[in-house]
Amino acid sequence: MKVKSTNVSKRPIEVRNGSSTVKIYAGKNRVQGGSYTQYTLVHYLGGKRVKRKFADLKEARREAELVAAKLAKGENDVLRLTAADRLIYVHAQEDLRPLNRPLNVAVSEYVNAVKRLPQGVNLGEAVDFFLRRNPVALPHKSVREVLDEMIDTKTKAGRGAVHIKDLQSRLGRFAEAFQMDIGKVTGSMIERHLENLNLSGRTKRNHFRHINSLFKFAIRRKYLPKDALDEMAAIEKPEEDTTEIEIFSTDEMNEILRIARPEITAWLAIAGFAGLRTAELQRLDWRDVNLTERHIEVTAAKSKTASRRLVPVTENLLAWLKPHAQATGRVSGYENMSKQISWLVQDINAAREKQAKEKGIDPKDAVLFKWKRNALRHSFISYRLAAIKNTAEVALEAGNSPQMIFKHYRQLVTEAEAKKWFSIVPKKN
Repeated sequence: MKVKSTNVSKRPIEVRNGSSTVKIYAGKNRVQGGSYTQYTLVHYLGGKRVKRKFADLKEARREAELVAAKLAKGENDVLRLTAADRLIYVHAQEDLRPLNRPLNVAVSEYVNAVKRLPQGVNLGEAVDFFLRRNPVALPHKSVREVLDEMIDTKTKAGRGAVHIKDLQSRLGRFAEAFQMDIGKVTGSMIERHLENLNLSGRTKRNHFRHINSLFKFAIRRKYLPKDALDEMAAIEKPEEDTTEIEIFSTDEMNEILRIARPEITAWLAIAGFAGLRTAELQRLDWRDVNLTERHIEVTAAKSKTASRRLVPVTENLLAWLKPHAQATGRVSGYENMSKQISWLVQDINAAREKQAKEKGIDPKDAVLFKWKRNALRHSFISYRLAAIKNTAEVALEAGNSPQMIFKHYRQLVTEAEAKKWFSIVPKKN
């Protein structure tokens, strides 16, 4: 900063900063017959001459230095606009007036938003997408509220108790994880939720299927826009497990039924020769077992798929059920069949060790029997498919889809093995 000082009474003091110059003129100010020295600071801003007066020279110098510094930094550029620039500025101010937004704030927000957008997307497109995804006209409903309404609707429509319970279990977990407006749940959030479930791939797919149903219900009720399903379509669906289907051999099934206690024989026979699921068997009543017309009715309320089906009673199954049949009452008298199965496995292994000992073999060397998960149902489907060679019919009897039957059970056993399986009958006394 340079200050060029001359005779104050004749020439001005010049305060310079770069190419900017501010001048201080000294003069007399007469008041009521007297006079005192007055200093006038002069500079140009936007083409206009600006003057400020001071009684003290030091104060005038300090202000002159400040003004010169500001002028050098270009803070007066906004006042050096062209006619076209000034017109744009005025229009911008008029547009912002209803929003009560300063121009500098509006520009800053715009620049920040555009920087965050993907290349090729403008701010208007982003706003349109947001409004489609979050229409202000749609009511705000939490995930839990939509779920409760969906459960109530399906219950009133007469959907099976098993299906309702399944929805409450899986979607209840989802609602607990997302305690928010359903419109704010994104596909990536659902994908991470499914990834974090400590479950098998097939079970995760079942969770996804129910979540998808929840979103469709919300769309029908106008709680979500139609394109909300785009979020679901973009989700990478969990892969199904590639675990090999396990079944029991004819010899193993003979051993199971020969050693099983009478209290669980009917349960085992229906599982192996009619293929009912464990949960369906636990709810099965003897009134649903019609030995005269030779079928077992799995009602919609007791079916996993919430649909009624009739499963045929084969000749050998009839032989196993007749000694245990009752007019009414649950087929399974136990709440915890897994414990009964555990004891059955112990009994089978005890029998194997005894047999080994009788043959002069160390019981420790006897081959232990191991229970195979869902193997009774898998065995029925596999042997039944080999016996009748009709995928659609087996799917109907098992309460499964033909695609699932064809994918997992085709060519697991031969026709001859199937004939042996359905020839397993109680030994005559």
